[in-house]
Amino acid sequence: MTKQTDDDDGFEERADQLTDEQIRTDTIVQDHFDEVNRALVSKGLTLIVGPRGCGKTHMMRFAAISCRQKASAPFAVYVSFNRYLRLEPLLSSRSDAITLFHSWVLALIALACAEALAAVSEKFGKKLWITFPVSHDEVRKFVERVERGTPTSDVDQTVIAALSIQTIKDLIRDAAELADRRRSIVLLDDAALTLTPEYLIEFFDIVRVLKASDISPKASVYPGTTEYGPRFHADHEGRSVPVWLSVTEPRYLDVMRDIGQRRLAGSDAVPEAVAKSLMYAAFGVPRAYLTMMRAWMDKADTTSEQAVLNQLIRDHRDARISEFKSLALKLPKLSSLVTTGVTFFASLVDVLRDANADSTTEGIQLQVGINADGFDPLTNRMLNLLIEAGLVREEAEVSHGPDRRLRRISPHVGALIADRAIFKGRGGGARLIVDALGGKKSKHPVRRVISRLIDQGSLESLRYDLPPCQHCQTPRLNDTQRFCHACGKKLLDGSTFTRCMALPISEIPNLSQFTQEALRERKIETIGSLVTMQDPGSELRKARGVGPHRSSRVLERVNDFVDEFLS
Repeated sequence: MTKQTDDDDGFEERADQLTDEQIRTDTIVQDHFDEVNRALVSKGLTLIVGPRGCGKTHMMRFAAISCRQKASAPFAVYVSFNRYLRLEPLLSSRSDAITLFHSWVLALIALACAEALAAVSEKFGKKLWITFPVSHDEVRKFVERVERGTPTSDVDQTVIAALSIQTIKDLIRDAAELADRRRSIVLLDDAALTLTPEYLIEFFDIVRVLKASDISPKASVYPGTTEYGPRFHADHEGRSVPVWLSVTEPRYLDVMRDIGQRRLAGSDAVPEAVAKSLMYAAFGVPRAYLTMMRAWMDKADTTSEQAVLNQLIRDHRDARISEFKSLALKLPKLSSLVTTGVTFFASLVDVLRDANADSTTEGIQLQVGINADGFDPLTNRMLNLLIEAGLVREEAEVSHGPDRRLRRISPHVGALIADRAIFKGRGGGARLIVDALGGKKSKHPVRRVISRLIDQGSLESLRYDLPPCQHCQTPRLNDTQRFCHACGKKLLDGSTFTRCMALPISEIPNLSQFTQEALRERKIETIGSLVTMQDPGSELRKARGVGPHRSSRVLERVNDFVDEFLS
């Protein structure tokens, strides 16, 4: 169990929580990541692609900071859209939800543009707003009200009217001129708004129009699941650059080792075989490696090396699967796809365990080749969700003749280690893990058809779990249906944001029992009862024993939990 405390700062693995100085000094820019950095500062539209934790935010923030410090670099605007799901309830409550979202995106870019210029000169940051139709404070308050779901005011309508693609492009150009830069890059982080496809399509319309000869948008997206809409063609508009580092790349271990040495003091003292085992178990995700390394350093003296290593890798596998399962809570219509996805993932691991246990097999097997013709839209969506969660990685499709196209799928290496799917014998331990994964790889994947990985009953029952009509309870016909075919009323989906707000305050991790009881005394029993307050900080300080420091810590933990839940 994690000790409950309000004041445990600890090591921070998330790039969005690091200081600028940590980003600047602790970033590895070589080989694979050097290509990502060049793509981010170059001209033209770029999509950087990878699952959560693979380094997209880190590389975007590094690009922004490095551009700020180099006079010949472009003017860099960094903006995150990680709070997009706070606007999800608007889709069912406001007829102008898309308009509000459009203005919210432009408002965030405007605020980020001013912040980037202020980092060059505070004087320039204030000068930027002189000719803008509305003030910085009005734009900021508009963003806050939209994210809280409070009614918009007349001032907000003025802000909405003032914000357009053209005014934002003019603002970016004015800022670049004040900063004495010839062109600009706009780093759009957390752009994979996959849980609100209506917003996602609108977002990439904005990206498409924002692009200009002197303005280069860069967006971070998830592999496989980001839908760009009918007017945005990813391959035509720009180029895609993968951030996700493959465990089969020649310098994989070197890059991960460098990341550990820069980000985690004392990592050199970890036994080499243990460190390499954790690098492989991280499956190309630096955040995962850093988390496991820190846990090893905390526990290494408490029990045997092998026991600690095995437990860390099992915990990491279980956490990744639990995170994938949480999609069913965030978006209940995906419940069936998530449940079947867990079964599919376990089958992939079983297939590789059997293949690697075969003494006649030459080289370790890390891939399963699945007949591409066996995938339909639902099984394809299921696979894409697994890719987004970082549980599987899909390599380039291969063809062995007509009707013999294979989709090459690699399940999470951490799961292969935890389930003993990489060994031929009964052995284990760090050295055997490193020898197995660092040795020869099989040239061809294990071939299967999808019906051998998922039983026929599960395949036939695969569906979107759609709620019935809220008025007459008639089941829906499909996931695109907007109006009930029986009573004609508009159909509403449950809101992920609403479900998050209804969770009890006890769901917040590392919140002490004393603080929870103090909040309940103030009738603050759910996350929503705190988040939606006009001034939550002041209200918290009215609780028994809660002063300014504790209230700020509580708010920080609550906001971090909400952002994590809605990401």
